[in-house]
Amino acid sequence: MKSKKTQDILRYTLFVAILIALNMIGSLKFIRLDLTSDQRYSLSEATVELVEKVQDPLLFKVYLKGDFPAGFQRLQNETRLMLEEFRAYNPNIQYQFVNPNEAETEKQAEKIKKQLQSRGIRPYQLSVRKKDGSATQTIFPGALVSYGNEETSLALLESKLGAPPEQQINASIQNLEFALANTVRALVVKDKPLIGFIQGHGELDPREMASFARALSKNYNVSLFNLRKFSSDTSNQSWSIAQQQQRLNRFDGIVVAKPRQAFNKLDKFLLDQYVMNGGRSLWLLDAVTASMDSLSVQSQFISLPLLPKLNLNDLLFKYGFRLNTDLVADQTAAAINDQRQILPWIYFPMVMPRVKHPITQNLNAIKLQFASSLDTVQSPQARSRILLRSSAQSKLFPTPHMVSLRDLYERPPRERFRANGIPLAVMNEGRFTSLFKNRIAPRDEGSPLQVKGESDSTQILVVGDGDIVRNQFNVLNPNIPKGAPLPLGYDQYTGKQFGNSDFLINALDYMLDDSGLISIRSRELKIRLLDGNQIAEQRLLWQILNTALPVFLVICFGLGYRYYRKIKYAS
Repeated sequence: MKSKKTQDILRYTLFVAILIALNMIGSLKFIRLDLTSDQRYSLSEATVELVEKVQDPLLFKVYLKGDFPAGFQRLQNETRLMLEEFRAYNPNIQYQFVNPNEAETEKQAEKIKKQLQSRGIRPYQLSVRKKDGSATQTIFPGALVSYGNEETSLALLESKLGAPPEQQINASIQNLEFALANTVRALVVKDKPLIGFIQGHGELDPREMASFARALSKNYNVSLFNLRKFSSDTSNQSWSIAQQQQRLNRFDGIVVAKPRQAFNKLDKFLLDQYVMNGGRSLWLLDAVTASMDSLSVQSQFISLPLLPKLNLNDLLFKYGFRLNTDLVADQTAAAINDQRQILPWIYFPMVMPRVKHPITQNLNAIKLQFASSLDTVQSPQARSRILLRSSAQSKLFPTPHMVSLRDLYERPPRERFRANGIPLAVMNEGRFTSLFKNRIAPRDEGSPLQVKGESDSTQILVVGDGDIVRNQFNVLNPNIPKGAPLPLGYDQYTGKQFGNSDFLINALDYMLDDSGLISIRSRELKIRLLDGNQIAEQRLLWQILNTALPVFLVICFGLGYRYYRKIKYAS
């Protein structure tokens, strides 16, 4: 008897010792298990590395609290779970869910809502079913994130034109880790890459790109760079090309946005050697002359080739691009408002990203204006990827071409639009050969400049539309100063928000972000949805199964156990 008691004590002591040892090991090693098939609750290495950099309290104030329909309830729960994951890796990350409609007074609620809109969190009109009918509720699916003295906004709901709410919510959930991690990156990372907007050839002025530059400034340092404005050597007051090269090469990436004047040989040499030294570049080019301003004074105009005047054909061709002097017309088009009605305009292709790529994953439709097509030229050391294409009902018009408002009011028959997937944006990645290899280079102070003939590994993106980056200026909204730049991609005349800004920012993130955070966008999560029609038809059956069946099984188990005991102890 005593021996058995001793054995029990030893077993108990051993069990407690094992528990203590496991707890000590667990305190030394952080372990979390994700048992989902697609590892949806496992943070990527890039996110974990970023989250661990948070040294001070970082607060997510999420304005997604309330009694929502199932879809938004899912978005709320997934956001909470993802923030829990962030906090598990770093307790400095905190979160708070707030309902802006629960302010003490209606006046305070309206004040909060205006503040959220002014900080870039767009409202969403939600239809909520109630017993006595349905009601409309304004929600703000976004968050304000503060870290130290800095604060930034975050949109949690992905906007996708033409997509049902359920699909938008699914896309938002799939993009949740990237959205949250990218916001942390904007606040925590101080050593930001430098992006230069090239000037000197009639490019868009800073006000026309203000929205894009402001969005970029969250994760990048942004500066203008006039390629033709040389700084002099103070020792002898001479203009140094080599010095200009050094100034250009300090940029991690450059943007050439809608130039309208010619690039001379020296301009192209500087840009070419920038690429040869591994610089990333984004080219947003108009190949033809076409503008809606021309239609404000007359009902038609002739679109003429512009690209030959820019003198960029040879440079682009050397890097594997051929930009064509044509106009792409598309039946899937963005609309214009003539103050009487809103009509689709075939010269404004509305591009639905179809390529599975981190840049275009889950993007909203992108609006182009008077865009031109691109062809790829085979390059042995570079790989081409077409990121944007026209729809299956598009058409090419060679220039010169007459652009007439008649096509707005008398839309051409669909039978004429037989082209499918015309390339509109192409990215080349790899190594490129210099345009100036085996050529006479410009001379600097009497000596020829050194030419690097083969590039380091780099990336070049060319879009056949310069207006993709141009924002509108406010003329309609009385709550915003007149002439203020509007968010890039927002059309104030139709009230539509396009994905231009996200596309361009993703492109630069893909080229310049060494952390690998952009790769999260290409990860696909399987959202397992219930069949709504089947739920409606079999609602009663599933309610009975979920409520009555468990109770029935417990009763059966109790009766069976009682019968078993009765037989066992009958004697």
